[in-house]
Amino acid sequence: MVHQVGFWYKVMGLKIPTSVTMTGANYLSPEMEVPDTMDVSMSQGEKLLFTWNSMFGNRYFGEGDDMVLGNKGTILRDDRDQVRYESQDRRAAKPAEEAAGAKKATDIVGGGDATLAHMQNFFDCMRTRKEPNCPFDIGFRSAIACYMAITSYRQTRTIRWDEKTEEIV
Repeated sequence: MVHQVGFWYKVMGLKIPTSVTMTGANYLSPEMEVPDTMDVSMSQGEKLLFTWNSMFGNRYFGEGDDMVLGNKGTILRDDRDQVRYESQDRRAAKPAEEAAGAKKATDIVGGGDATLAHMQNFFDCMRTRKEPNCPFDIGFRSAIACYMAITSYRQTRTIRWDEKTEEIV
């Protein structure tokens, strides 16, 4: 979940969610600590509801098949990290960078073998002191969101983020 959340948090400039609710179960892998089927709803302070769904038992949508559904259109990301925008009226498709106003590609890991690309980016940044594709702040916000989700699942309740104390409540 953290990789998908990180991608969209970077693209959309999202902060830590104000509240998170997660439900799910282990239908296929009862030995796992986290559910193999889950639904996560994150209320964002930016006035949007970020939902994330995963099911290990069905491969129709891959790990990177993501959609952002907005009132002006939809941004789609496939399992090859190809991102496109479809306007609400479906008349024309634009590159997602143009639609979202991005200055450059927003990919966190890169194309091809994600692990090798991620490690290469890390080592390149260590050598050059350039900012990595996934800067610390994106990783921090994404990790907090995911931790809130698993806490919600384990406590069977909605979890909230206290922005003043920077604590999960």
